[in-house]
Amino acid sequence: MKIKTDNIFQVVELEASASDVFHAWMDERIHARFTGSPARIEIREGGRLESGGICFGYTLFLEENKRIVQSITHKDFPAGLYSTVVIDLEKTEHGTRINLNHLGVPEECSGWMTETWKKSYLEPLRDFLGEKAVVNH
Repeated sequence: MKIKTDNIFQVVELEASASDVFHAWMDERIHARFTGSPARIEIREGGRLESGGICFGYTLFLEENKRIVQSITHKDFPAGLYSTVVIDLEKTEHGTRINLNHLGVPEECSGWMTETWKKSYLEPLRDFLGEKAVVNH
């Protein structure tokens, strides 16, 4: 059976260093603090990850302070389906731009997943880092 998928692309600019953003995303203690959910993250390629007991996966590629590529599934995705999340960090004049590209999201999950990225990750990360950024998508 074929599953129809969508891609989600969101951008947020933060007045924070790429290092701060990278470590907030990849350090399980910091990640848990900004999301408000428990996290388990092995900071290495091939490392396992779990966030909030609902999202699971593996880190496929890391370029410190520049790029994170992860293969993830969610408890509400069809069984056995993994999607790919690419997070690119770009230095800007005032901090860092996060380009988040989530590829292969099941079509029926695209709407709530778009909001989840915004409300559960990008906005809390902005608030956690104490910045006055605007989330764009």
